[in-house]
Amino acid sequence: MKITIHEDSSLSDTEISITCPKVTAEIEQLISAFALIDATITGKKNDEICFIPLQQIYYFEAVDNKVFFYTKDESYETNIRLYELEDRLAKAPFSRVSKSAIVNLKKISAIRPDQNSRLMATLLSGDKVLVSRSFVPEIKKKLGV
Repeated sequence: MKITIHEDSSLSDTEISITCPKVTAEIEQLISAFALIDATITGKKNDEICFIPLQQIYYFEAVDNKVFFYTKDESYETNIRLYELEDRLAKAPFSRVSKSAIVNLKKISAIRPDQNSRLMATLLSGDKVLVSRSFVPEIKKKLGV
């Protein structure tokens, strides 16, 4: 892969252009990484509205008709529904792992088989998230397992 950078002080914004013979998984990963740079999710904690960078989020979880998301040390509530998050995160390294959870694939440190053809994903934070059997093939593919 060849990387070329052109500086132009007359520009007001950065433009990224990818020239390739074919869009590969590697190129898709680059696009996902760029999508994360400026993206934030709004969350509520202690009566404050916080803007959390997407790359700091480990996973989203629906509990009792509310959606929460978790960073390394904190949890927040969001008004965004899981299906809406799934659409918003389509180009980011997040994936639905069950009816009630979406995980940041970059935050998974290990996976292991669990009961009934499911997987248990251990995140870098130490949290464990269950991958439902219907999502196992997709997660294995995305993780290259």
